[in-house]
Amino acid sequence: MAALTGGADPVARARLRVPRLDGIRGLCAMAVVITHVAFATIVLSSQAGPPKEGIWSILAAGQVGAIGPFFILSGLLLYRPFARMSIAGAPKPNLKIFFVRRAARLLPAFWLVTTACILVLNLTSIESLWDLVRPYLLLHIYDSHYYAGLDVAWTVPTETQFYLVLPLLALLMHRLARGVTDPVAKVRRMSIPLVVLVAVQFVWTWHLNAHFSTWPPEYFYPFSVSGLFAIGMGFALVAVLAEVAPERVPGYYRLARSRPNLFWLGALVMYGINCAQPFATPGTADWLSPEAALVRCVLLLAFTFLLMVPLVVPDASSKLMEAVLSNGPMRYLGRISYGIYLWHFSIMYLVFESGSIFGAPPVPVQMLLGKFGFWELILPVVVGTIAISSVSYYLVERPIIQLGERLVARWRVAPVAVTPAGDASTATYEPVAPAAQPAPVPTAPSSLTR
Repeated sequence: MAALTGGADPVARARLRVPRLDGIRGLCAMAVVITHVAFATIVLSSQAGPPKEGIWSILAAGQVGAIGPFFILSGLLLYRPFARMSIAGAPKPNLKIFFVRRAARLLPAFWLVTTACILVLNLTSIESLWDLVRPYLLLHIYDSHYYAGLDVAWTVPTETQFYLVLPLLALLMHRLARGVTDPVAKVRRMSIPLVVLVAVQFVWTWHLNAHFSTWPPEYFYPFSVSGLFAIGMGFALVAVLAEVAPERVPGYYRLARSRPNLFWLGALVMYGINCAQPFATPGTADWLSPEAALVRCVLLLAFTFLLMVPLVVPDASSKLMEAVLSNGPMRYLGRISYGIYLWHFSIMYLVFESGSIFGAPPVPVQMLLGKFGFWELILPVVVGTIAISSVSYYLVERPIIQLGERLVARWRVAPVAVTPAGDASTATYEPVAPAAQPAPVPTAPSSLTR
């Protein structure tokens, strides 16, 4: 499989998509929708009694890790050019191009959803100019002001902050590898900050659940998902190692090529354990104890890692994965997955008839739990979300991405190391098959600014 290069024209870049990665985006986006509908209908607090729908409530409550692959893909796709620079001596990524692509991908769709939510759902609850401006500046998660329809939009500031920190983190990792010529030794040194990021997620999870009794704004800070970004960046390190020293890749790389379905089986086991909710009540949506929260954090990191390994390792495919992920409908859902993620809560509020358009301030979704049955809510939410996400993608997102690529093409004076145009919802990526013979590893440049 050939690598995608940053020199492709905008039209060619749009066509260079990897079916199984589009598929996993589509699958995870729909899993997020189904999970949120379930938590509004059949997964309720234990104070409401035993799981409302028995095994179905238990299975729905166990599936809270669908968002993880998006963060992992961001870490992998966006850090890989920096990893190539540090390990293989590739040209340093152009940060202006990097930030233009990130802004073109992330902000227009989010601003569109924000505008629609304010005008349709939140107009009567806006009390000041700051209430109006805050979400456009990606600061809405740092205050308790409630914006109906933006319930899941905490991930947009989180992604943005990762984009801002990534070059600095890459600089730190680059300097850790300075003076080392062996690629495996470089990867080990560069992995130190990633281990710290995973530890930060564990510590932050324990802190939140030990000091709060419900979901505080701090729950949505980037520390809550730092380990997922770290796993993706770790994948990027190993992917580059596979390019320069294919005979020295970790054992899981070789196992994924020969037995890819074993990883999905492992992910299924992690999901099953999570359904049992150790130290908590299965099938419910209670605020967890520190012990239960930490166990869930470990399970979800393990689940996401196992799910993604065979999707990012070259030639690690199977008939099962191709059937599930590479079919036309799933690939289409992957293409519009960012919109699916952003819009589905807005559609839920419209179905609930909660919001300023109905003549009253919106009621938080937590106060509407159980108003609808699962099937009664899922059908209009899925249909409405796919419809409006398609309109958003073709009329707003794709044209602006293409405009950004045309700007990039004007600025580019020489090919730059692979800098994907998409993010967790649209990035193009093809795992690079190792060469038959490893090439000598050039000495890495001394700094990112060189």
